[in-house]
Amino acid sequence: MPPTQASRLIAHAGARRACGKPIAGARVTAAIRLLAAALLILTVAGCRHRHRAHPAPAASAAAAAPKFEPFRFQISADGDHYQIDGLIALANPPGRLPALLVLNGGGGDAHKCIRDTEHFTALGMRVACISMPGFGKSSGPNRFVGPPAVDAARQALKLLAARADVDPARLAVWGVADGAVAAGLLMDSDSRPRVVILQSGAYDMLKFWPEAPLGAKLSILRRVWPSKRALKERSVVEHLPRRLDCAILILHGEQDRRMPVAQAEQLAQALSERGAHVETYYFPKGTHDLGTRVDIPIGGFLRENLIAQPAASAPAAAPAPAPSE
Repeated sequence: MPPTQASRLIAHAGARRACGKPIAGARVTAAIRLLAAALLILTVAGCRHRHRAHPAPAASAAAAAPKFEPFRFQISADGDHYQIDGLIALANPPGRLPALLVLNGGGGDAHKCIRDTEHFTALGMRVACISMPGFGKSSGPNRFVGPPAVDAARQALKLLAARADVDPARLAVWGVADGAVAAGLLMDSDSRPRVVILQSGAYDMLKFWPEAPLGAKLSILRRVWPSKRALKERSVVEHLPRRLDCAILILHGEQDRRMPVAQAEQLAQALSERGAHVETYYFPKGTHDLGTRVDIPIGGFLRENLIAQPAASAPAAAPAPAPSE
């Protein structure tokens, strides 16, 4: 019996006595039994509710969490040196595992990025996040992606591949928003990533600029003058190689007002023409920020195209010297 009904029963019995009309003995007994049953039900229900809300032991949660290490390095561009800030999340399994490099856009900070993506280590992989130049704790100019951002992504990939706990033959790059542009430009010039994930990006800047929303135009103008040369330099489709030997997942919201979904559709067509394995996942009600709804398609894509793939083979032994005569 809900608490309100038990309260009404008590108040009702009290009101009858206050009016000077005593309840018959049998009815009093029945009312008392009913009230006792109601109190028993409330007590049991309250115990069950507290049991469901009881938190898991802190030790179990800590044991399952990955550990984090700094992932910082320096790049040089036009004679200047920039410090790139990053973190890497390490899963519990030892050995050389696949690795995922995340390039977070929209002013994303590496520390927030690693908190949002660390759960992918449960797939059995390393996950690294970096702040692109001008974002987070990374120094350098925020030049709307640009060469320094691509150089930072390339250096991060090089350092990941050189780690003793990473399989250099199973590398993936995931770019979000501006990070998707950097990941796409990296894909154009670097053959190391086996998997590339592009989310909510613009990939043909020459076509995007004339039709970009006012907010997007102002954001670009604050960072770089949109000359034809600058836009072409940041256009993924302008630099695609003739052939691409990697698996690519494109994620985009059909209601994205910052980056039209037509940009993703155009890139998917261009990639298919170049022999790349391309999968697209368009969210009918998705906007620019897709949040955690991308986790399921990304997890499945990584399992199939990266984690399940053969690991790097051991280096071939040097040939024995020919016997001397």
